[in-house]
Amino acid sequence: MAVDAKQSIRRLLEEAYGKGNVAVFDEICDPDYRAHDPVGGEMDLTSAKASCQGYKSAFPDLKPTILASVQDGDVVVTHWRMTGQHQRSLLGIEPTGRRATVEGISLSRFRAGRLVEDWVQWDALGLLRQLGAAPDLHAASGARARPQPHA
Repeated sequence: MAVDAKQSIRRLLEEAYGKGNVAVFDEICDPDYRAHDPVGGEMDLTSAKASCQGYKSAFPDLKPTILASVQDGDVVVTHWRMTGQHQRSLLGIEPTGRRATVEGISLSRFRAGRLVEDWVQWDALGLLRQLGAAPDLHAASGARARPQPHA
C-alpha cells in the first residue's frame, strides 16, 4: 500500500505537535531521519522528538494548522501555522502567559514511504518578539507596525 506523504505530514503535525504523541515520529520517519531547523540546527530523529516535546511543553495548548500542502513526487511542501499560550520555559525564556502565532514552511523528503529529511523555515524572530524576548525593530524604527497573523 502506497503511503500518502501529505497525510503523513498532517499526522506528524497534528499528533506530535498538537497532541504531544512523539511516538508518531517513529511510525512516519526513517531511522536515519534528519531535520534542518533555523533554531534547532541539524537534528536526528531523537533530537527532533526532543525539540517537539520542548515546544509542546512550553505551549501545552499548541495547535498546528496546515494552510497549504503540495506534493511533487517524494517531496511535500507544507505551509503551516502554530498557535499557543506560552506556559513553560522555552529556549531559556521563562513563561510569559502570552499567546503566540508563528508560521513556517517545511520541505519534506520521503523515500520508500518514510520521511527521511525536513528542511524547515519558520518565523523564530517573530516568536521571540511575541514573547517579549526580542525587540520589534520595525516598531522601534517608527514605521507602522505590520499586523501579526491570527489563529
